[in-house]
Amino acid sequence: MQLPANRKLDKYLGYCLIGILLPVTRLLGITMRRDHSLQQPPKHLLFIKLLGLGSLVVASDSIEAMRKKMPDTRFILLTDTNIASGITPFQVFDEIWTIDTSSLSITISTSLKYIMRSWLLKKLWVVDLEVYSKLTTVYSLFTMARNRFGFHLKPVFFRKFLNTHNIPFKQTACLEDNYYHMAQVITQTGMQPSTETDPIRANEWDKPYIILNNTCSSLAPVRKLPDETMAAVCTWIMTHTHFRIAFLGTGSDKAAIDQFIEEHLSAYKQKGKLTNIAGALDFDAYYRFIAGKGVCMLTIDSGPLHIARKLGLPTISVWGPTNPASYIKIPAGQENRHQVLYNKVACSPCVHHFEQLPCGGNNFCMKDIAASSIIEKLNGLLKHLQEEKDRIGISTSLNAF
Repeated sequence: MQLPANRKLDKYLGYCLIGILLPVTRLLGITMRRDHSLQQPPKHLLFIKLLGLGSLVVASDSIEAMRKKMPDTRFILLTDTNIASGITPFQVFDEIWTIDTSSLSITISTSLKYIMRSWLLKKLWVVDLEVYSKLTTVYSLFTMARNRFGFHLKPVFFRKFLNTHNIPFKQTACLEDNYYHMAQVITQTGMQPSTETDPIRANEWDKPYIILNNTCSSLAPVRKLPDETMAAVCTWIMTHTHFRIAFLGTGSDKAAIDQFIEEHLSAYKQKGKLTNIAGALDFDAYYRFIAGKGVCMLTIDSGPLHIARKLGLPTISVWGPTNPASYIKIPAGQENRHQVLYNKVACSPCVHHFEQLPCGGNNFCMKDIAASSIIEKLNGLLKHLQEEKDRIGISTSLNAF
């Protein structure tokens, strides 16, 4: 199923099921009086995350911190097939249950299979990492886990009565902080977001590709830059640097990227300076390519940004309908390696705040970002990386002396 269809199903079927289950759940809660204390950790902790590989990568640090606090607990993830493939190389979970969302019948059958499997798990707790979904709340309820955790905010007010533990989701806070707050509640400890800096790789300047990403899910395509802007940036890279360009995307993005190259950059394609890897690599190879071949990444607000930072790649991220302060934290001392360009217009942020966007989809917050502004950021980052290379070279020479 396509994402818009999934969202409609989540909305309408979710509300129908909630209307049926809510009074039953409230009645059972009053009569059964189950013990929902958190003193003893569970044997199994099931996380639900069906959309957004990037946000799951962001959550991975807090999940790894939880594993240290709960070493005897088995961590399980319930997720979409594609996200499962993307998160597996990071080795965050002991077990991954995959749901095929390609059709409604398959989605229902696999979901029921895993609900029944969850009934066999002893001392099960469930953590719903979806922020706005209705059906994941229902799914969590169907597991009949003793403790069920989920984010609580105005659009999903019903969770207050369906989850056993509700964690306020602060839309003005960084996403990472919300995940750590949930981890604090689950582990009953005062763990804080890591103060460690993002990983830094060696030999940045010797990598062959500047990696570009102007793709995102259909959840909010207004995050994309216009093709003309990207073409101007690509032309600058081709004429002012020695690097090649690699375009990121999924298999469904490949044709659009090929068309973009033919229309705007065909001369450079003939010289072998452009590579479209959209859908061409499995996730293991995809991560190896980013980490081993990319000098830096220029990207919009999308999953590859969080993956790049996890792998230590320097980044330039371009924002318009979303606020970078809500999604990324740049460690002290790494401001030159992770640069942000944010066109904060009056109606931004809008994505995830309004169902009907104020601009009606005419994302002038991205259209008004000049290619020269992006080029200035990119040029500054490349100069910083070259200076890093020169400093390392001088240090090596002095040590040899």
